[in-house]
Amino acid sequence: MLLNVSKVIFPLITAPYVSRVLEPDGIGLYNFAIMYVGYFALFALLGVPTYGVREIAKIRDDKSKRNGFVSEIISIQFYLTILVTVVFLATLFFIPKLSSNLGIFLIAGISLYTSPFIIDWYYKGMEEFKFITQRSLIIKVLSIIALFIFVKTKADLINYVILYSIANVTNEVWNFLYLYKSGITPKLKVKGLKQHMKPLLVLFASSIAISIYTTLDTIMLGFISDYSEVGFYNNATHITRSLLMAISSLAIVAMPRISYYMNQGKEDEINSLVTKSVSVISFLAIPMMVALVLIAPTFIPLFFGQDFTGSILPMQLLSLLMITTGFNNLTGTQILLSIGKDKSFLYSVSAGTVSNFILNLILIPSWGAVGASIASAFAEFMVLFMTIYYIKKETSVRVYNYSDTSKSLLSLIPMVVGYIICNYLFSGWLFVVSFTIVGSLFYILSQIAIKNKSALLFLNLVRNKIHKQ
Repeated sequence: MLLNVSKVIFPLITAPYVSRVLEPDGIGLYNFAIMYVGYFALFALLGVPTYGVREIAKIRDDKSKRNGFVSEIISIQFYLTILVTVVFLATLFFIPKLSSNLGIFLIAGISLYTSPFIIDWYYKGMEEFKFITQRSLIIKVLSIIALFIFVKTKADLINYVILYSIANVTNEVWNFLYLYKSGITPKLKVKGLKQHMKPLLVLFASSIAISIYTTLDTIMLGFISDYSEVGFYNNATHITRSLLMAISSLAIVAMPRISYYMNQGKEDEINSLVTKSVSVISFLAIPMMVALVLIAPTFIPLFFGQDFTGSILPMQLLSLLMITTGFNNLTGTQILLSIGKDKSFLYSVSAGTVSNFILNLILIPSWGAVGASIASAFAEFMVLFMTIYYIKKETSVRVYNYSDTSKSLLSLIPMVVGYIICNYLFSGWLFVVSFTIVGSLFYILSQIAIKNKSALLFLNLVRNKIHKQ
């Protein structure tokens, strides 16, 4: 959970400062550039982040096989990166909207040029989450310090992009040094690559589909609308995605474990883990969704500044992602991909992609960021519906009960009571802070009182930590 949250903590913590310094159009250009580069990086990675985790988990006990597999995957990424980079650079010089900000896009492209060195998938497959969490947190803290030193005016937008790129490169160099220290020495290869291409292409298609309905909103806003709308939309997504990271961490941790169980034929253990995941997702996602809707009108102007009131309604609409994306990570990544149902996952996310693209074309011209938010929320609902369908049709994975989900819904009553009290007594930041504390306290205490298993699990974890200290 800490690892996932750290991935968005940099833009989230710095958002109030950066939003005021760079203003909506500066923030919009930055996000547009990062998203644009991200699409090309998808072609260079070719589904490796998911495929690598799953396959490494299967051979984790054989160092020789791991060494060969890492060399083959990095070789594939290396050759693809060269090809994709050429195409990326060509677009910068031939598309006027991109060439007018050439320096920004060239520097943002560093994360594409270094794609072969992105090997977090190896450590996730080996379940070495402590290492990548510590590494990520150190680099994020240093990046935040550098931000306040080098980004002071709107003209420093390029410095902001440089800091983003340096952070990415530092992560990748650190990963490789640790990889060599552990005894894995990847080498460029030509033979043995073909065997990986078919599953990689299926997962790549899924990655493209997912990317379309999760980030195409930003690209389409940039081309169809203007950079201010991009800024409104992305500031809203920064908040929702940061909370989603805490929920989606379950899928990241569970995927290698389920792959391992499946390889061992332990279906009961898989069903038990999935049932626990449903409970934990409900426990976290339901109150987060309601809290975002309630505090958005007060929080957005305070956090991002008065220029970003256009982010209020998008944030309220995107709060639905707490539920849909939270459970999509379970049904898609944790279940379908873990047990090898790659094509079923592809069909599911493709349905979300098509619906998102069509709705973006219809809604963005008139409603801008609000239209993109509606399209994104609907796409996630579509994917959830499809993944559930395929799980029931093609797998034996089942959830034992949904009692904890019902308990989470029931405890929204005391949470809303806390909101009414705080809204009556306080305003501004005092309201936001007091509701966060009081609302959370009312919710958690009520969950413990009615014996929600997830609430009791977290309570026991805290108790164990205290006793150890």
